[in-house]
Amino acid sequence: MELFITTAFGVESVTKEELIKLGYKDLKVENGRIFVRVDIEDIPRLNINLRTANRVFAILKKFKAETFDELFDGIYDFEWQEILPKDAHILITGRSEKSKLFSISSCQSITKKAIIEKLKKSYNVSWFEETGNLYKIEIALLNDTAHVLFDTTGESLHKRGYRKLQSVAPLKENIAATLVILSRWRPQQEVLWDPFCGSGTIPIEAAMIAKNIAPGLNRTFLAEQNSFVSQDLWNKARLEAIEKIDYNSKFNILASDIDEKMIYIAKTNAKAAGLEKDIRFFKADSRKIKKSSDKGIIITNPPYGERIDSSDIFNLYRDFGKCLKDFKGWRFFILSGYDKFEKAFGKKADKNRKLYNGKIKTYLYFYIQV
Repeated sequence: MELFITTAFGVESVTKEELIKLGYKDLKVENGRIFVRVDIEDIPRLNINLRTANRVFAILKKFKAETFDELFDGIYDFEWQEILPKDAHILITGRSEKSKLFSISSCQSITKKAIIEKLKKSYNVSWFEETGNLYKIEIALLNDTAHVLFDTTGESLHKRGYRKLQSVAPLKENIAATLVILSRWRPQQEVLWDPFCGSGTIPIEAAMIAKNIAPGLNRTFLAEQNSFVSQDLWNKARLEAIEKIDYNSKFNILASDIDEKMIYIAKTNAKAAGLEKDIRFFKADSRKIKKSSDKGIIITNPPYGERIDSSDIFNLYRDFGKCLKDFKGWRFFILSGYDKFEKAFGKKADKNRKLYNGKIKTYLYFYIQV
């Protein structure tokens, strides 16, 4: 079958890299999504192992749909009774890009109606009760082609299950993992420090990467709960992931924040992830930190309006930049949504990359020749 894997904008190439490392070759990359051909057992494997993606959809059907009649007929023609039981609770989501059918709510409504009509006929009932397990179907209109997608993930893949407490504007876990992967951190050779650690997401994701802990090990997925994929295949994928964990991995991760409450939250989350002994958390002012070794890397997501008054942000970044001038031999990767970041920081980045943390547009600034 073919899968439709969604990502945040700007993350596609990183997810592609993950897929290649996992052994997948038949890939087609577009904005915010990747298509890949797989076998059924790959659905649990990808949901459990992908660090940077949002969701894994199975493509049930593709067809041309330029009118609502074509959409209804194309949906109705699918044998829905083969995957949806008599009591299925059906939720329809939608998206439309460069298509004549641009009203997402109308496309959702027509899709739901076509599915229900087909099920009523198949099960010979006049009323379809939706009292059973949840099944999420997405209708994606892309360039006038309808993609009928089965959501195998459920809650977004960034929901790892370890974040028991969070800050005001937390960084999504899959974006944090993206930062670590893009930095090319070398755990055996470099200290990793997040001086604005907040709820601890970056250091926790870094520790999971260093120990090769699959991000989805401690959660369940929708295709598991509604038996779209057999439990045996989920169990097999989890056991394979557990066998690949490197419990003896050696690395040094520091996580600090000026707010004592954030340190408590970060420690709580690290404990939930089973990583409280792998990260050193401590209170520190990011404007006064001192480098702890000759080689290191800073990966951080400083505040840019959520936890600090906007009038003070320029000064914060200016003082942080001055402080880091003493970090010779270190590399910096700083994610910020502040449009005057480089001016405030005092140095133009070697390069930058646009990333979306949810709906927030940010830039990752690379300082790799410090």
